[in-house]
Amino acid sequence: MGVGVAAVQQFVVFAQRATLGFAAEQRIALPDRASALRIALALCCAAVLVTVLSEMISRWKTRDPLDAVEANALNGGTMSWYDAVAVVLPILASVSFGASVGIEAAVTQLGAVLASRLGRRLKKPRSDLRLLVGAGAAAAIAAAYRAPIAGMFYAFEIVLGSYSKRALAPIGLAAISAVLTIWLLIGPAKPFNLVLRGSPVWSDYSVAVLIGAVAALAGIAIMLLVTALERVLKGLFADEILRRITAGLLLTLLSVRFPAVLGSGHAAVEHAVNGDIAGRHALGLLGAKALGSAASLGAGFRGGLFSASLLMGALLGQVIAWTLDAVPGAPQVQIELCAVIGMASVAASVIGSPLAMIFLVLETTGDYEATVVVAIAALTASFLTDRLFGYSFATWRFQQRGLAIEGGHDVSRLRATAISEIIKPPKRSIAVTADLDDVLRATSTAGGRGTAVYGLDGAFVGLIDPRLVEAVETEEARLPIVAAELVYETTPPITSLSSLADVLDVFQNDDRPTLAVIDPADSHTLVGCVRARDAFALASTVLDAQRREDLGVSGAS
Repeated sequence: MGVGVAAVQQFVVFAQRATLGFAAEQRIALPDRASALRIALALCCAAVLVTVLSEMISRWKTRDPLDAVEANALNGGTMSWYDAVAVVLPILASVSFGASVGIEAAVTQLGAVLASRLGRRLKKPRSDLRLLVGAGAAAAIAAAYRAPIAGMFYAFEIVLGSYSKRALAPIGLAAISAVLTIWLLIGPAKPFNLVLRGSPVWSDYSVAVLIGAVAALAGIAIMLLVTALERVLKGLFADEILRRITAGLLLTLLSVRFPAVLGSGHAAVEHAVNGDIAGRHALGLLGAKALGSAASLGAGFRGGLFSASLLMGALLGQVIAWTLDAVPGAPQVQIELCAVIGMASVAASVIGSPLAMIFLVLETTGDYEATVVVAIAALTASFLTDRLFGYSFATWRFQQRGLAIEGGHDVSRLRATAISEIIKPPKRSIAVTADLDDVLRATSTAGGRGTAVYGLDGAFVGLIDPRLVEAVETEEARLPIVAAELVYETTPPITSLSSLADVLDVFQNDDRPTLAVIDPADSHTLVGCVRARDAFALASTVLDAQRREDLGVSGAS
């Protein structure tokens, strides 16, 4: 994956030089030859190109592409080349022309798809496919920031949704191998070098809590801003190209005063931490970057907020340090330390991976004492974001699409489980014309196994509803009722092809003890019955097996 990350990074730099006239990934100031007109034209071209690519890709397949988190949560780690092309190409088209988005989503997607395809070629089981997807994502993040431990925890927290000793070795080896590869290709230099001067003092711990709390509010505001601008632009323009052109023109205006809004913002992170961007300039760039990134994503440019959240966090730390310096009686703070604390805290809030951000700081600075302070702030930001908002940016976008996904946990295991082993024949069968006495005798011996009712032509009519039978029994006068009048009024469409998740959905919303399973080719042919207790017992077994796999525990008890 180190080769892929190196190729993407070098391609983006080359493309930005060709389109913008300079590499936005490597500059925080516009060169003398830069032209606002050229920047505007480049972003307008990006608007057209991304729209055309999206249209072409939608004709290939109608479904939305799966990212690594969604694939692990809903698809058992299975990803296709379509998922790579549909995500990577629009992101490269966006960032190569200067849109204010990051490329991490592209390299993470590429790593996840390559790993998934390798697993499918080797015919690996579901649990191994999910693990390989996590390894591919870990390798991508590790190579992008030359931070193997941060890449590992990104995979555990985001892509896999949990840590297990079984996953440690493959995830760790993938991350380390990717970093070694990119070192061999382009050298050991990091995307940014963070230099801290001096050790933390006791007052820095209270400042860390303050920055973490403010970072949580800032992260939530950024995520909501993306959604708000998306709704505003959709309300103003029905055409996708016009929405993206509008965002491009806004970015052009912002870049005249704050050039660092263009691209992912890698270069500006180092300058923000080391004090080259401070005071009012940091405050202005913070607002510009937040607005530029939200407008880019809201308008439909493709990319992520990983690097943008790092930059905005570093700027927020600078702003807080500048503010505290002007407050009488406030503790003296180290500007560089505040910037690093803010960087990790906002990223922990937005990305949802506090441990990855903590170790990113440790691997970037090599300063253990400072990392302890950073950890306090990052954990505070993560905790408050979870309590006040409940989502990271990725899971928030899933919610906007109607997907109830809270991470890479394998929530689709039940949907992949067949019900064939719990389908049993009904205990008793009677004709539609059977009188009440026959129905009472049948149901008294059938119990939870169900009593099937058949028509005179042999067609399945339904299962006897015990609640109706009980209601009839309480009547003082014996009514002239036959079996056809005592079947369930509605029959859920459960067939032999239905999954365990489908069956559980019915049982959780209906108190009936038994479901009829019909032939998918003929709704009048009964295959058998499924009892609620059997369905929930199977679900417990499946989920227990999943937990054992996640923990790396042997199947034997």
